[in-house]
Amino acid sequence: MGSGRAGILPPGKASRLAGVVVAVLVAVAVAVGVVAGVGAGVGAALGGLTVVMVSLMSGPRWHAIALGVAIAVLAAGATLARDDALLLGLLTAASAVVTYPVVLRYGPVTGTAPVVLAVAGTAAADIGPWAAAVGVAAAAVAVPLALAALGLAKLPAAALPRRTTIAYVAALAAGSGIAIGIGRALELAHALWLVVALSAVLVPVRGETTARARRRVVGTVVGTLVGAVLASVLPTWLAIALAVAAAVGGLAWSIAKDEIRGAAFTAAVIVLLAGAASTAGAWDAALQRIGLTVVGVILASALALLIARLERAEESP
Repeated sequence: MGSGRAGILPPGKASRLAGVVVAVLVAVAVAVGVVAGVGAGVGAALGGLTVVMVSLMSGPRWHAIALGVAIAVLAAGATLARDDALLLGLLTAASAVVTYPVVLRYGPVTGTAPVVLAVAGTAAADIGPWAAAVGVAAAAVAVPLALAALGLAKLPAAALPRRTTIAYVAALAAGSGIAIGIGRALELAHALWLVVALSAVLVPVRGETTARARRRVVGTVVGTLVGAVLASVLPTWLAIALAVAAAVGGLAWSIAKDEIRGAAFTAAVIVLLAGAASTAGAWDAALQRIGLTVVGVILASALALLIARLERAEESP
């Protein structure tokens, strides 16, 4: 029993640090939600997740803030492009492209950026461009500064090779942009779930073996699908509560350098938060979301294993 618990629960020190960080994220999201509405609060939560790992790493705070502000501007544009599939696809792809310098220096820690655009351009578009911009930007500024003030910005950066970074960012940009563009063109009510699954699963880990890459993909697939099912059948408040708990686990495992468990928990967080912004009113809607999640997972799994192969090819003499 003990070994089973050890396989699920992260180390105590990492869990305590993650608990403090998630408390900051929740406080920012709640404050933004109270001032600007629930949609903006969800935007703040997703925006905070986009910059939180960068904010925990040693480096200039303005890196995380600049990235978050850029995503906020794109999110505001996405709320205006909800009826233009091509423009929404281009904006979503751009949200991945602007993460390139951050990914190159800090690693693949900003994968939720396209999710912010997908949410803003679909389910949360009704909050308007101002609320979308304020929600994401507020988190982008408040989270890095708060964590720095608490003395938590001490983790070493995990830079990626340039070739891997280009492959990852290009795959995320093309995959998320095309997915949301086609989904909106086909007028799929829950098109954002294609992007949710893609962003959750597509995470390269430098130097991993084929077996490890497969285990990580399996972990993120399980986290994504479990999150999709729970987000579809649970009340919004309970889905958000589970997202908070999963965020603690995901951050703790990431801090403990366990990319597989960290990615799985983080995938569940992304899906649960997206579900809070786009609640399914009936089983047919829930089934559509789960089906689109499976499609996104299949695409992302293939891309993730391709990136792992490119990484190994680069490291070969």
